[in-house]
Amino acid sequence: MIKKSLIVVDVQNDFCPGGALAVAHGDGVVAPLNKIIARARNEKWLIVASRDWHPADAKHFDKWPVHCVKYTRGSEFRSDLDVEGVVVISKPAGSHEDGYSAFEGNTDDGQDLEAILLENGVIEVYVGGLATDYCVKATAIDAARKGFKTFLLLDVCRAVNINPDDGQKAVEEMLANGVEVTSISSLS
Repeated sequence: MIKKSLIVVDVQNDFCPGGALAVAHGDGVVAPLNKIIARARNEKWLIVASRDWHPADAKHFDKWPVHCVKYTRGSEFRSDLDVEGVVVISKPAGSHEDGYSAFEGNTDDGQDLEAILLENGVIEVYVGGLATDYCVKATAIDAARKGFKTFLLLDVCRAVNINPDDGQKAVEEMLANGVEVTSISSLS
């Protein structure tokens, strides 16, 4: 049996409507993600949820509005997202990194995502969350580059779209880097 992992990227208050760096309709990923989380749990996939977890003095805020500062309400996962018992990866590791990819973070006890996936014998990775054109893209590309068969769950992602086609360009970049595009509805 192929061991799978679901990586839920940054479904946090600050990236949803009303948040400091809201993605349009970002909260629309929660219900479908909960469905795939339930399935993944039932099928014994490794479930990981990444979160932006910036120190207040992060250099990242030179480029972006202040968001997802450690221990603030904005940094919390959406309360309606089912993260019970999942592996939580906080990113970045320090105040000088941007930490777009979940592979740039660690668990509370210092384990990085690649080590956790390898320890658990994961071969296939499924990625969804926020935002398609930043952290989802970086996570999916890193997973593919590290040798995992990587799938973007396009129907459970939303893009920032600073430019109207940024989300589409991100999908094209992921495809060019070996990521396959699928949807939760097409998983058999």
